[in-house]
Amino acid sequence: MLLNDVALMEHRVTLAGALGGLLTHAGRRLEPTYLMGVSGHAFRLTLDLVVSPSAPTELNFHEVIPLWERLGCWLKRVAARPVDPGYSEVRAEVIERVARSVEDGRPAVVYDLLGSGEYGLVVGIDGDRWACLTQSYPVEPRWMDVADWPPAEHAAFTRAEVITLLDIAPDFDRRAAEVASLRFAVDHFWAPPSRDMWLQHGRQAYQFWRTTLATTSLPLHGPEPGRGHSYNLAVLHAARSDAAAYLEQLAARYPEADTLPRAAEAYRRVVEALAEAVSLAPYPGAGLVERRAALAACLERALAAETQGVEAIERALRALR
Repeated sequence: MLLNDVALMEHRVTLAGALGGLLTHAGRRLEPTYLMGVSGHAFRLTLDLVVSPSAPTELNFHEVIPLWERLGCWLKRVAARPVDPGYSEVRAEVIERVARSVEDGRPAVVYDLLGSGEYGLVVGIDGDRWACLTQSYPVEPRWMDVADWPPAEHAAFTRAEVITLLDIAPDFDRRAAEVASLRFAVDHFWAPPSRDMWLQHGRQAYQFWRTTLATTSLPLHGPEPGRGHSYNLAVLHAARSDAAAYLEQLAARYPEADTLPRAAEAYRRVVEALAEAVSLAPYPGAGLVERRAALAACLERALAAETQGVEAIERALRALR
């Protein structure tokens, strides 16, 4: 069985791209910049302590899914890591849920398809094979043996994970969803690190990242540190580009929130600083070690601008109560 007329929304934040493709197939097409903003993904920054390429997917889904559900869609997520107790049983449930979703005529959001280390969509089932859309194959699916998923060589970061659409409403309350996304932008920026300190979020992630790069007397983690740093820079630049554009949209929609233009302008400065960082260390980050001080300076500018943007959003929220 193969679903027709399904495409991944192409975006550097592949979870948003998969969500966009899922919603479009269900009849709710949202423009990519708007989806990134209203879902909160435009305002996220999560890093692990080694600044690995998997850091942007280390999300707290207790925050993620309620924002998605404000778009009038109800979803179910099931996931487990290879080291988790009962992993085999959860993986079997994930496979079953993928099959049930496709049989019901809806694609399923799945992590690490085709060994991508990214999110994609399963759009077809043929026995023990899945038809997959990924960032590399956003329109024409490629078939994958389920027995090889998720790849054993990705055990350090991968997981068996599926997100399925349970139901979707005819419409949604845009103002409520947009205000919630602004509230999330503020809360995420000031969020504390994870309980084990492994994950840093928002402002603290910026500070940790800047300090890691600026302390040139200390080696960076791993044999190819440039790969993780450059990947995270590219993802953050894409996200903040959408954040600036989204805030401009909301500024036009809510003139009573007169600090939103200031927030949008601040996020434009964030984008400028991150664009310079990406130009200094394009993926896969060859030569990053020699440029780490310059990259730290870019992150310092980005943090200062984003702090001003968040403060402007905080003031705007008072007018939108």
